[in-house]
Amino acid sequence: DTRPPAWDQAIHLEIALDYKEALAAGRLSDAFFLAPKPGMPPFPPAYHLALTRAYASPDPAHAALWVNWFYAALLAVSVFFIAWRFRPDDTALAVAIVFTGAPAVQDMVSTQLIDLPVAACAAAAYWALLSSERFTRWGPSLLFGLLHALGMLHKWSFFSYMIPAYFIALREVSYRPLIVLSSVALSAALSAPWYVANIALLPSRLVQASSDFAIPFWKSGAWSTYLRVSLEQLGPLVALFGWVALLVPQYRRRREDGDIMLAWALIAYVFWTIVPNRQFRFLLPGLPPVAVALASAFPRQLVWTLAVVQLFSFVNFTKGWVGPLEIPLPYQSLTFFVNAPPAAQDWRIEEILRAVDGARDPARPISNVTLVANDTRFNAPTFHWSQRRLGLEKIRMRGVNSRLCELSEFLILKDGFLGPSTVISGLPEAATQVKASNSWFARAYEQIKEWPLPDGSVARLYRQRAVMPKPFSTNKMTYQFFQAGKAEFQDLRVGLGAWDKAASVYKTAKVTAARVTVRGLVVRGVDAELEDAGLVPVYAGEKEEEWVDARLLKLGRVRINSLDVGAAEVKAFLEERVKGLKVSSVELDKGAIKLAGTFKGYRVAAEAAVSLLDAPRGLKVDVKSARLGGTSIPVALFKPIKELTIPLYPSPETPFAIELPGLTLNGERDGAVIAELV
Repeated sequence: DTRPPAWDQAIHLEIALDYKEALAAGRLSDAFFLAPKPGMPPFPPAYHLALTRAYASPDPAHAALWVNWFYAALLAVSVFFIAWRFRPDDTALAVAIVFTGAPAVQDMVSTQLIDLPVAACAAAAYWALLSSERFTRWGPSLLFGLLHALGMLHKWSFFSYMIPAYFIALREVSYRPLIVLSSVALSAALSAPWYVANIALLPSRLVQASSDFAIPFWKSGAWSTYLRVSLEQLGPLVALFGWVALLVPQYRRRREDGDIMLAWALIAYVFWTIVPNRQFRFLLPGLPPVAVALASAFPRQLVWTLAVVQLFSFVNFTKGWVGPLEIPLPYQSLTFFVNAPPAAQDWRIEEILRAVDGARDPARPISNVTLVANDTRFNAPTFHWSQRRLGLEKIRMRGVNSRLCELSEFLILKDGFLGPSTVISGLPEAATQVKASNSWFARAYEQIKEWPLPDGSVARLYRQRAVMPKPFSTNKMTYQFFQAGKAEFQDLRVGLGAWDKAASVYKTAKVTAARVTVRGLVVRGVDAELEDAGLVPVYAGEKEEEWVDARLLKLGRVRINSLDVGAAEVKAFLEERVKGLKVSSVELDKGAIKLAGTFKGYRVAAEAAVSLLDAPRGLKVDVKSARLGGTSIPVALFKPIKELTIPLYPSPETPFAIELPGLTLNGERDGAVIAELV
C-alpha cells in the first residue's frame, strides 16, 4: 500500500516523530510534557515510543504497521487463553480466529491507530484478572497491575474497559488488602506520573474531542449504533450469534467468571454509547467477550464453522476476492466479506511539498501553505507530517478560515472531491472563491503547477503574485468602525508610507485605533507600525469601487508602540471564555497579575507574572500560584502552561517579527490598567 496515512494516522506518526527528535536531542522530559497537537488531547507515550522504531525505515508509514503485528499477536493469545478458561479444547483456538479475523480488527492491523494496542492490552489485562482468581493469587494480580498501567500508558480511555475490574478490587480489598493494594500501587507508580504531569490540559481537551459529531444517545436510535455497526465490523454471523451468546450465557465451567465477561462488554457498550463521538474502534477493546461467549453457548461444530468463515474473511480483507456482499433486510442490511485491499496510489504529496519548497521566497522566514481539501489521503495532518518527515522546516500547513488564506504564500486546491461531507464545512465556499475570476484571490495569486490525483481530482498549486499594482490610491484612511474577520476596530486610522513597486509592499504603515475587540477582549489606545506590508483590497461587488476589507498577504515586522488592557475588560473576557467563572477582583502587585473569584461555586485565585524574553524573543506568562477553595494547587500540575511563552519571532500563526519596545504592569487610570506597552 503506497497511499499516505489518513487524518489521525498522520497525527500519531507525527507524535512518534516528536518523540524521536526529543530523544535524539536528549530531551527526556518531553516524554511527560510533549506539546499536544492542535485540537487534540495529549497522548500517553507507550504507542508512540514503539512507533519511533519505524523511522529507521525510508517508509515509516509502512514500517509502523509491523508494530501492529506484535499487538495483534498479544490480542490473539489473550483471547485464546480467556476462552480456554471456559472451554479448554480446540474451540478456544476457533474463538481466537473468530475475533482476530473480524474486519474491525484487520482494519486496525492495517492502519497506524492506537486502538489495536488498547484492545490487546485490555484482553491481556482481563486474562491476568481472571487468572488472579479475584486477587487471591499474587503473580497474576501483580501482572494485572502491570498490564493495567501499560494500557493506561497507551490511551486515557483504557479505564473505560476496566470498570468491572475496579468493582472486583473494591469488593476484595477488605478480604485481601495486601494483594489488591500492591496491584493498585504497581499500576499507579507506573502510569500516574504522566497523568499528573498533564492534568492541566487533559480534561478540557478530552471533553472537546469527545464532542465531535455529537448526537445524544437517546436521539435517532443512537443507542443502537454499535449493535448495527457490529454486524459489519465483526461479521454478520459472529455478531448475531455472539451477542445472543453473551446476553444468554451458557458457560459450561467457571460460571462465576461469566458475569465478568458480561460486565466487560456491556459497561464498555454503555460508556461509548453515551460518548457522542461514536466510532467502532473505540468499542473494539470491549468486545472480546462477544467472541468468547460463542464457546459457551453453541456446539463446537458451529463455532468452528464461524471460525472458517472468519478465516476466509481475514484473508479476503486484504485480497479482495469476494465482496462486500450486501443482503438487504427490512431494518438492517447484512454485509458479508468487507475488504480493504492495499492500493498502489501516488497522491503526489511529497512532490507538491518539494515544489512549494523550490518556489518559496527565500527572504521569508516561513512560507505558510493553505490547503483547501480535507480528504482521507489529502488533508492537512498528512501534509504536515510529510513536511516534517522531509525536513522542510520553512514550510507550514494552514487550514482555511473566514479570511481564506491570509499571510499564506501558497494555496493548494483539490479541484474535485474535497472530502467527506461531514468534514468539509466551509471548504466548498473557499474553493468557489479560489476559482472565481473576479475575486481578490485571483488578483493576488496565480496558479504555478497542477497534478492529477488518483481519484480523478486535480491538485492545483497557487502562489502569491510577485508583482502587484499599488492597492490604494490614497495614503490616509479613516473609519469610525471597521471589521476584519473576528477583529473589530473603532476610530481606525491608517497612514500608508512609500510603495515599493519591486517588492509590491508598503515599506511602512502607521495604524492607530481607539478601541479594538479581538475574540471578545477589548484593547484600547492601539498605536502600531508595520513594515513591508503587502495588501490586496476586497470589493463589495464585481466592480472595483469602494473597498470593504483588505487581505494581508505578507508582513515583515510589527512594532507595537502602545496599547492598554483594562481590568474590567479582562474580567469580561475571562468570564466569557471560561464558562462558570466569575471574577471578583483583578489586582496588580509588584509586576504580577492577581485574579480572584469563583468557578462553579468554588472560590478560585491565581497569580501570574508577565515578562519579555530576549533569546528567543517572546512574551512569557508564568503561573506563580493557584488555589481552589482553600486548597493550594501545586504549580507543577500546570507545567504545560506554567511558563506559557508567546513567540515574538516569526511563527506559523504570525509569520513576521513582533517588537514590543517595553512592557509594564501598573495601576494607572484609577487602578484600571493591567498591561501597558510604552
